[in-house]
Amino acid sequence: IQCSLMAMPESELKDYFEEILQEKKSNFLTCISNEGIGVEDIAITKCKRSKILNDAYFLLNDNRPKSDFDILPDYKRFKKISSHPISYPRNMLESGTQGRVILSFDITKLGKTENIRIIKELCGDVRSPYTKFKECRGFKKSAIAAAKRMKYEPSQIGGTSVRTNNVLHSITYSFVPRPVSMSKKERFVAAKSEEALAAGNYKKAFEEATQPNLNHRMLDFLAAKAKFYSQDYEEATVFMEKFIKSSKNAKSHFSDSMMAESFSIMIASLFNQNKFEEIIAYEDGYATYIEEDNDFADLFSTTSLYISISFINTGNLEEGVFYLGLASKHSTNAAQQEYIVSLFNQISAYL
Repeated sequence: IQCSLMAMPESELKDYFEEILQEKKSNFLTCISNEGIGVEDIAITKCKRSKILNDAYFLLNDNRPKSDFDILPDYKRFKKISSHPISYPRNMLESGTQGRVILSFDITKLGKTENIRIIKELCGDVRSPYTKFKECRGFKKSAIAAAKRMKYEPSQIGGTSVRTNNVLHSITYSFVPRPVSMSKKERFVAAKSEEALAAGNYKKAFEEATQPNLNHRMLDFLAAKAKFYSQDYEEATVFMEKFIKSSKNAKSHFSDSMMAESFSIMIASLFNQNKFEEIIAYEDGYATYIEEDNDFADLFSTTSLYISISFINTGNLEEGVFYLGLASKHSTNAAQQEYIVSLFNQISAYL
């Protein structure tokens, strides 16, 4: 999984992750040394990278480590040089099923893939931050066929090509969704609600979206938005939960920007009610979503900050600091950056 993010700004928070990365790298290399193997043989190590090492690497390098080689100083990562279009399984496409396959393979010194293994085969709406992926069947053959056709420029250590084992790779299966249908009456009412929202008349926006005898998830979204801007966070949560429930298994989809906005409103509404455990329950889907999609930096910075504070308030400082780092990478607001660093300084003594 790769994600192109802004560089983390210089601060005590960045210093912390740089120190963590160096410390965990050192621990990992010591483990390898204790096995009696050299770094050129790292492909056969039984040592495991820690989660915090992977998180720190991600925040500082814009992507997750693809293999153990990534943390070596004189290492040049393998590079894909050719592949073929991925075949979407007909039965999965006809059923409207999206998903992703996490697989592992070795890249030889000649850049060929070998020992292809499926780690996880997951189904779920890859365009939604609410998705909780479920293990399924249907994408495996396509993913293995795609991996067999991939060609790479092999990894190098000190200019010498080396074999890279257990490379993790993600293949996503998605399609342009069918737009959400609405009746003429529903479209008219939604337009009136959106006009009222734009004018700052949140009471009217809510009244339009909740007219009797109308029941559409677009109207639930607009009602939630109206209540959110009215600072009625409890009611905003109620209507956004309706929107989420009706959107989860739908065959038609709203725009990616609208789904991102709905998620940010939901998390902010829960945060303003101090419902930290409920926020954390949404984190799993968000963690995958944010590493796949980076088009909504402003929304993501605040959302990551709320998730960070939720983890901190429930005693999970390690995850809390990771999301502080994520908020810092996405934020373009100087005041928010100052707050992030201030919060980190308050908890740093407990790390």
